[in-house]
Amino acid sequence: MSGLDFCTPKKPSLNILKKIQIPPSPYMKKIGYGTGVAVYELERSPVFDKFRSPWAIKKLITRKRSDPTIKTRLKNEAEVLRKLIHPNIVGFRAFLESKDGNNILAMEECNSSLGDLIEIRGDDNKGPFSSRIIAKVSLDVAHALNYLHNNALIIHCDIKSYNVLIKGDFNTCKLCDFGVCLPIKKNGNLDVERAPGAEYIGTQAWSAPEILKYPQDITTKADIYSYGLIIWEMIALCPPISENIAQKIQNYSGMNQVEFDKILEEISVKTRPPLPEHINLGEDYKAILEVFFCCTEENKGSRPSAADLTVILDEVCNRL
Repeated sequence: MSGLDFCTPKKPSLNILKKIQIPPSPYMKKIGYGTGVAVYELERSPVFDKFRSPWAIKKLITRKRSDPTIKTRLKNEAEVLRKLIHPNIVGFRAFLESKDGNNILAMEECNSSLGDLIEIRGDDNKGPFSSRIIAKVSLDVAHALNYLHNNALIIHCDIKSYNVLIKGDFNTCKLCDFGVCLPIKKNGNLDVERAPGAEYIGTQAWSAPEILKYPQDITTKADIYSYGLIIWEMIALCPPISENIAQKIQNYSGMNQVEFDKILEEISVKTRPPLPEHINLGEDYKAILEVFFCCTEENKGSRPSAADLTVILDEVCNRL
């Protein structure tokens, strides 16, 4: 694959549309949400007594169906995802576009997101994930990024724990949510000809320092920085922001816009988050920590490539 063209996805044939029956939202189990969208589990009936695995259904929430930005983002995600074929990237199943704006993206379903598992583990006070699990997740995500950066020629632009899906007991980890990805050249820099005036949207708490400045310096190394913060999350069991800022965000409902803007400014002063002082990690975490530190270097040129990470982490996994 030499790269992805960002265009409106073609509608499936009418025959395909007739075969896929999506029930109303209240009849499906809600399993996730995002900016302007909700994700549901679609249980599929057996065919000729053969079991069919459930799908994850991403659809626009009612109040966002007329929002052109959110609608375009979902279409772009469908067009990108249908072209990506990799064991560590969530599988595309179908894209349905209706006249009322209730567009639907059907995908492979996984058990849960890494972000959800981090929250649960933190609430249960179980401490960091084992070095073996952290290495496994890190290796799978590195494989996904290597494919994106060197085969598909795109930057994900929103790497975070909630966009890493887990199948089984960490049997396989898959990257999802490609609604804000951007095309790149073979050198890893943004392809401004294919995406003129493009901005790296992402999520601020996971964004690299060069992304939080103007003008943005958009390269594959921004994904690598965010990737490093996923490793931090699996150790600290919380988002990669200070406890002070996290507490302020929790109290967001009582803030005015000026107060909230000040919080965003604090997040924008980006430095590598320190490891929690109360956590004592054994010798088996040493290689994992080295990967975290090199991925979150402020100088993007000092960060490894995704290809480098696959080699490093393959060796780490074999030792653990």
